[in-house]
Amino acid sequence: RRIFVFSGSKNKKVIGDDELLRPTGIAVNKRENRLYVVDTLGHRVVVFDLDGKKLLSFGAQGTREGEFNYPTHMAIDAEGDLYIMDSLNFRVQIFDKAGAFLSQFGGNGTSIQMFMKPKGIAVDSQRNIWVADSLRNSVQVFDRQGRLLLIFGKDGIGPGQFNIPAGLFIDPKDRLFVADSYNYRIQMFQYIRQNEAQ
Repeated sequence: RRIFVFSGSKNKKVIGDDELLRPTGIAVNKRENRLYVVDTLGHRVVVFDLDGKKLLSFGAQGTREGEFNYPTHMAIDAEGDLYIMDSLNFRVQIFDKAGAFLSQFGGNGTSIQMFMKPKGIAVDSQRNIWVADSLRNSVQVFDRQGRLLLIFGKDGIGPGQFNIPAGLFIDPKDRLFVADSYNYRIQMFQYIRQNEAQ
C-alpha cells in the first residue's frame, strides 16, 4: 500500500499509507511535479506531489464515464494527459492532468477495438496508444480517437510472439518494451514513424 522512491539502490522515501488499497499502475509528470497512482481495489487514481503530499483522487467503482472497475495500468503523454486501463470494464479511459474525463474506447469482446484481458498500456511520441491484450497474446495500437491502427503478435515463443503479455513501456526514442510474462522475457520493438519509413 505504499510507493517506494529509490536513488540508486538506496531507499529515498516512502509515499502513501493505508488509504491506498492496492496500488498497481504508476506514472510521473515531472513538469507538473505530480505522481499518479492507480489504486486497483479503490477503483480510482490517487495523485501526489513528488514530495509525497496527497493532492487529490478521482474515480469510483462503476461503468459510467470517469468510473472504473479494477483499473490497473496507466500511461502519460507529453502533454500530461492520462491513459488508464480500466481493466474489467475492458476499456481505455483518457483524462487530463487534473483528472477530468476526456474520452474512452474499447469494450469486452473479440472484434476489432475490443479487448479480452487488457493489461499494459503505453503512449508514443505521436500519441498513439499501445495496449497489451494478454488473452489474445497481442499488442494493439490505436489513435487518439480509439481507431485500431495495428495489431501484432500471436501465441508462441519466437521473436514477436507472446505468452500473456502484460506491462508495456515506451521510451523517448519510441522503443516499445513488452513484459512477455509466461515466456519469462522482455521483448523490444521499434516504432517507425511514417516519414521515417520512406
